[in-house]
Amino acid sequence: MAAVALPLVGAVIDELSGPGMGIAFDVCAVLGMGLAAALSTRRGWWWVVAASPLVVLGVTAVVEFAADSEKYQGSKLATGSAKWVVNGFPVMAQAVAAALLVIVVRVVQDRRRQHA
Repeated sequence: MAAVALPLVGAVIDELSGPGMGIAFDVCAVLGMGLAAALSTRRGWWWVVAASPLVVLGVTAVVEFAADSEKYQGSKLATGSAKWVVNGFPVMAQAVAAALLVIVVRVVQDRRRQHA
C-alpha cells in the first residue's frame, strides 16, 4: 500500500503545484519503496524491487494523463509515454536503490540478531 500511496500523494502534490512530476513525487516514490521493503517479508522483497519502476511509471502515467488528457490524444500519447519513461528513469533507479538499501539493512540486522 505504501509503495503506491506515497508516490501517488507526491504526484498529486506536484501536479497541483505545477505541470509535471517534481521533487515531491521523487521523494515520496523513494520513501514509499523504502517503506514497502521495510514492511514486507523476505518473500515480498523481490516483488518490491521488481515493482518499483512499474509503480513509478504507472503513477506518473495515471496522474499526468488525468491532469491533462487533452494533451495526450492520438499519437501524442506515445510521445508522452516515452517522455514519462525517460524522465522517470532516475526516480525509478532511486526507488529500487532505496528498496535494496532497506533490504540489505534488514539482512544485516537479522544476521546480527542470530549471532548475538
